[in-house]
Amino acid sequence: MVKAVAVAQPERFGRYRVLRRLGSGSFATVWLGHDDLLDTPVAIKVLAENWSHQLDIHHRFVEEARILRQADSEWLVRVHDIGTLPDERPYFVMTYADRGSVADRIAAGPLPMDEALRLLTEIGQGVTVLHRHGTIHRDIKPSNVLLQSSPVGERVLVADLGFAKSIDEASGFTAAAGTPGYMSPEQSVVGGDIDVRADVYSLGAVAYELLTGRRPPRPPARVPPSRVRPGLPPALDELIMSALSPNRADRPPDAATFTSRIRAIRMSPDLEVAVPWWRRHRAAWTRIAVTTATALAVLSGSTAAAASPGVSLVDVYDSSGEIHVLVPLPWARQVQANGWSPRELGMVGGHEPGLLVATDVPSWPDPDAEVSGVFAGLLDSDERGPRLDGLVDSVPCAGTPQQRPFSDARWEGEVWQWLDCPEGGTFTAAALRHREHDRTLYLEIRQPDQQPEVVDRLLSGIRLTS
Repeated sequence: MVKAVAVAQPERFGRYRVLRRLGSGSFATVWLGHDDLLDTPVAIKVLAENWSHQLDIHHRFVEEARILRQADSEWLVRVHDIGTLPDERPYFVMTYADRGSVADRIAAGPLPMDEALRLLTEIGQGVTVLHRHGTIHRDIKPSNVLLQSSPVGERVLVADLGFAKSIDEASGFTAAAGTPGYMSPEQSVVGGDIDVRADVYSLGAVAYELLTGRRPPRPPARVPPSRVRPGLPPALDELIMSALSPNRADRPPDAATFTSRIRAIRMSPDLEVAVPWWRRHRAAWTRIAVTTATALAVLSGSTAAAASPGVSLVDVYDSSGEIHVLVPLPWARQVQANGWSPRELGMVGGHEPGLLVATDVPSWPDPDAEVSGVFAGLLDSDERGPRLDGLVDSVPCAGTPQQRPFSDARWEGEVWQWLDCPEGGTFTAAALRHREHDRTLYLEIRQPDQQPEVVDRLLSGIRLTS
């Protein structure tokens, strides 16, 4: 076994001031640094001294930086700079993940269902980026998945491509590489060929640990995660066990397929969903339950700041990744993004993409609460077009709504706004049809005071991805 060599803390790497050591492995040490020129924290990965003259390790280290730089994805650690020390050891500067790793998150045990599925979706998106870039990770595990703060909570960053291999080269002679407990059976065979399904196995192993708090048993032993954690959805149980199949032909064909199935399970009606504000009013204002995953970090700032024309907007999206809403930064404190059912509006339909983002999600159903936020839910368009009459029939606001059409490059439809709501707030409802996709989007916007310019900016910033 190769042991990490203890190293003294340097003062600088180029223009980057070194603050402290973040961690060390067999091949490299990672330092927390500060870019004084741009005034931002960075992580600096440096090749270990005992490998400085090993040409294949040197090449692999530089190749890791090259892959991450070329992939340049929000789901991967980003490389910003690369350099060489006086002793010819390479180093590269990358994103600093201020929230640690997924391994830190699961140290106390299994995660809540929605948080586990959210993390799996984002990890899968990162691995999918690598596969589309022509790279197999080969060492996906919780400690190689980092977490970084974002305007609406946190995001996953897939990291540590030290064992990564080109898909084009993986079918030839391949050295055994990976971490026991997470690596596929074929990775342990010296000279064997591998493909992207090796990473699918690792995703299944990570999924197993997120949900049960323990690694899956090594083949040939097979214990479904529902045996360890009763009550898991059967579809999730089956997906994880298929990903962990010793026979790669029985696994999902790639990370994109695995991730799509995880997303579909997370969107299933059995999980907690977002519900329109006025419909909750009709249902005696039942308070919604917010899980750890959907109650995201509270951000600095106040709702009143949204009145400023120059307020920053942040992109918030639902768990399917289909609906993207630009909201004022002070609003993006909590998100519930597991979808919704059009049946809440008295319409025929199953589970659809939807989200609720607000300053205080638990208080959203309370008509007396001073809450700013947006609810957005997709539904199939029909021949009558996007109309609100017959949908909004129980809004807890006085008077007749102001009605107006809305049209821009993406959307057309109608907007109704009530100006006399409890505690002086305003309520806006909109039904918009996308010009390219045959989908209608139903929206609700709550504000503690009248700010028409905020409504128009929100409507113009909504987009669909498919």
